[in-house]
Amino acid sequence: MTVDEQRIATLLHSTPVPEPRVDVARAIRDGRRRRRRRRTGVVAAVTVLAGLGAVGAVGLGGAARPPAPDTPSVVAAPTAVASTAAVPPVTCEASWLPQPIGGPVAVADGVDPTGRYIVGDIGTGKEDGRIVLWTDGKAAVLPAGARHAAAVNARGDVVGTGGDGIGWVYHAGKLRFLTTPPGYQAVLVHAVNGRGDIVGTARGARDSRQAVLWSAERPQEYRLVGRPGSAATAITEDGSVVGAMGSLPYRWTPEGTGIALAVPEGVPYASVEAARGEWAVGMAPGDRQGGAVQMLPVRWNLTTGVVSLMPFPSITGVAGSGEVLVDDGAPLLVAPDGTSRRLPGRVGVRATEAGTYSAHGISDDAMTVVGAVYENEAYRPLVWRCRR
Repeated sequence: MTVDEQRIATLLHSTPVPEPRVDVARAIRDGRRRRRRRRTGVVAAVTVLAGLGAVGAVGLGGAARPPAPDTPSVVAAPTAVASTAAVPPVTCEASWLPQPIGGPVAVADGVDPTGRYIVGDIGTGKEDGRIVLWTDGKAAVLPAGARHAAAVNARGDVVGTGGDGIGWVYHAGKLRFLTTPPGYQAVLVHAVNGRGDIVGTARGARDSRQAVLWSAERPQEYRLVGRPGSAATAITEDGSVVGAMGSLPYRWTPEGTGIALAVPEGVPYASVEAARGEWAVGMAPGDRQGGAVQMLPVRWNLTTGVVSLMPFPSITGVAGSGEVLVDDGAPLLVAPDGTSRRLPGRVGVRATEAGTYSAHGISDDAMTVVGAVYENEAYRPLVWRCRR
């Protein structure tokens, strides 16, 4: 067992049960904001979308209250175990991503499930960032109307939300804008799957909100998910939509059946921030420290329904294999069985203090991770490529 794995095992067995006293809307906004800004603070908050970070209520069939999920179960991810089978070691190497334009803040924010497409942002960090799409390592700058990218899929479709609250999709070399449903003032786009299904949340007057599903091929068409008050934050490759119902995490199968996800025992709510395959990750409120609520990362297995509190300061992504990406200044990957691997630094980078490296996106096989390094008062985008 490595030093990291020993630390993980100790933390997993000592994770406290969170206290339920917390401002639900504010805490979820804070968790979402931390995920979007990461450690670099590259993308500044968009004023018109500030309230969209909160996860709203989601309903199906007009039910007055969301059905209670099956008995919630919280488990600690198992510690690393010895295996009798020979497993080839994984080796990783960090490489710079080319910068087609100048700017002191250049960060790779996301990667598609295959690891081929990488999306990022280059600018000064003051709402002037341009979206960059790297395809097999080659960079292309998206049209100026594309701002604040949220995700990229295995076809190279990129989705995001402009500062005016209008959603967009870059598909087949063209930038097109998503329809905002009537009665709502803005949308916040979150995710896109391999088929081009796009999900996000629309917001209107009096804090009304509604989950929305668009198509990359037909961005003017949309379908509302659930009843008014719904929210969607992720979509898997099979079309399952993940979001929330009230203060509970929730998902809808491709057929539209709604299923409440368990929350850790003693926790009043949890928010889902990302999903891949049968796995999802998000945040739940923990203890109060100095008047602030400590947010704890959570991982769900969408097939078994098991929910696990993760004893790390920040989780920025999950792979289809279930490995989570821990961003603590020296990125760490932790598998469902508790085994872990620390990503190496880039040769030639002199800075070694905490926060030098930030990791933002992970491929389905956990062999590609993207992020940035901070050195000489500037951020540079990089990618870790791993192999067995």
